[in-house]
Amino acid sequence: MSMTRPARWLAVASLLIAGPLAAEPQDPPACRPHLVSCNIGDHYSGTFKRLSVIEYPGGKTTEDVTARVVRGKTSCEGSITSTDPSAETGPIRGDGLLAVEWGKGTEDDPEQPWYRIAVACPGVNGSPARMGGSEIDTYKQPRRTFSLLEGKSEEEHPETDEVNGVTGTVRLSWSLSRE
Repeated sequence: MSMTRPARWLAVASLLIAGPLAAEPQDPPACRPHLVSCNIGDHYSGTFKRLSVIEYPGGKTTEDVTARVVRGKTSCEGSITSTDPSAETGPIRGDGLLAVEWGKGTEDDPEQPWYRIAVACPGVNGSPARMGGSEIDTYKQPRRTFSLLEGKSEEEHPETDEVNGVTGTVRLSWSLSRE
């Protein structure tokens, strides 16, 4: 069934008035080479949380940090507390850094779309946030859409050493919505 000439003109006029179609949530947002080769973090807002607890014969240290993200601009708030007087403790406050990457192919599935979020916060001593070792990283997560990046994980603390009585966990949770 074909359209009549007035119906076709009406369809074309509607497209011209409405402007270009908006990007679908499945389409990747534009990226820029900042912190990583293709960072799409500027397009997201939400929260990223980390709770790290490590217990050892000399005490217990807890790091509890929330990074709030508004269109890629990240601010961190939290603290490190410890029963060990030699541990570095104090508030964590200030501007943070956000990197959101995406790609295709994981160790388990070469066709699996993925995303990765990395957040860096300032140190308790007031040092600025920096990527390169102290960031909090989700590693590759399965991606179903670009509109919402959400998840949580719980892993053994990297300093766990059961032989020496050191145990701990690191919990992450995040929810970033595309703006």
